[in-house]
Amino acid sequence: MKNEYLRHTVATISYRFQKSVKDCEDSFGHFNLGKGSRSTNEIINHMCEVLTATRIFIEKERFEKVMLERLSLTEEIERFNLELKSMDNTLSGPELGIDYAKKLLQGPFSDILTHIGQIAMMQRINNKPIDAEDFSAADIRTGLK
Repeated sequence: MKNEYLRHTVATISYRFQKSVKDCEDSFGHFNLGKGSRSTNEIINHMCEVLTATRIFIEKERFEKVMLERLSLTEEIERFNLELKSMDNTLSGPELGIDYAKKLLQGPFSDILTHIGQIAMMQRINNKPIDAEDFSAADIRTGLK
């Protein structure tokens, strides 16, 4: 499978993201930790901007700054899920070199995973911790639907 490792990374991001926003109410979108930190909506919006810019870079081989309008929490979640599917579709195309793949992992994909961790922490603070599981044993499948 072309770009199998990267596509598995995108599927892992999706899995972790779904866990971090499971059963959250729209009001959680405005939750932040103070001291200038981003709200949940702002974090997801940023993650979508990063993912969209990365996809455009892969497709067009040039950087385009992406600024997305802010939406409700439900809409931000839906838009990010759609962008994950778009990224998976892009990665199902031509094989990317290993050096290119490493840069995607260490840059935008790791950034997004870090932000998912922030959302998970904010859920815990909001009395909705993520259920414990062995993530290495999770049934994560490439090819988002």
